Amino acid sequence: MNTPLLSQVTGRRAVLRGVMGTAVAVAGFPMFSWSQQAASLLGGADRWRLLINEAVTADLSISMLALRYRGLADYLGGQIRNKQVVVDPVIDIQNFVRQASSEQKPLMVFGKSVNQLSKLVRDGGYQPLVRRPEPYKAAFIVNNSSPINNVGQLSGKKILMPDESSATVAVARAEMRRLNVREPYISYTRYQDSVSAQVAAGLAEVGAVNPTIARKWQEGGGRVIGETQPVVNWSVLAAPGVPADMISRLTDSLLAMNSQSAGIMSEIGVKQWVKADRKEYLALLDYTRE
Repeated sequence: MNTPLLSQVTGRRAVLRGVMGTAVAVAGFPMFSWSQQAASLLGGADRWRLLINEAVTADLSISMLALRYRGLADYLGGQIRNKQVVVDPVIDIQNFVRQASSEQKPLMVFGKSVNQLSKLVRDGGYQPLVRRPEPYKAAFIVNNSSPINNVGQLSGKKILMPDESSATVAVARAEMRRLNVREPYISYTRYQDSVSAQVAAGLAEVGAVNPTIARKWQEGGGRVIGETQPVVNWSVLAAPGVPADMISRLTDSLLAMNSQSAGIMSEIGVKQWVKADRKEYLALLDYTRE
């Protein structure tokens, strides 16, 4: 789906109204005390907006993404008395960044393009809450018959990468720069699985992919010739201006999901949350030079 989705705003809002998380009380968690400053982030005091971006792992529709994150929205809504959470899924990475950077900011964002999240932290004042504990590492894949054995041999090679705004591309290019790879012929395709499919078909000598695609590639008999340095992984951020007491409560509520909400976590592909640190996002940007 092409973005920005300006021509589909009416239909999109209809979908989102259908996936608002109705607030319910969750035992064991104190209710938030809302300040006027925090309420203004919501465009009104009665609802949250949770902006979602899954990067380029699959060609999912907005409605499918909204349903996937409905459980998370219901859970978060349950931490606040008489509140609702609106799931606002965005497919295109740059459109996600534009919405997160607009005047009408969401209260929270969840994203997989961690290079873009890191820029929201450094440049946009977003506040890290939690992240996946496993580091993110992109991988370089080749066919079994390829003479290429390591990333240092990629000078002048045809390399296929996913969406140019993705974290995969940012860290893959950073690793090639670190290893002094000169004049590679880099081209881009939208989705991660398209990269592996085209390498398998011999349309590219090398592909840069995320850990999931790399694992499937190896299981299918392909080779991984190297990985990037590890960086911070999928994260939840709170908007700039959210008060410190609310940041603390949001973080505690998300961490509590580890023991209380395994089903919701599984639905969004996260096994566990750990507390995030701003330094991790700045370190990623030092590596990618973005």
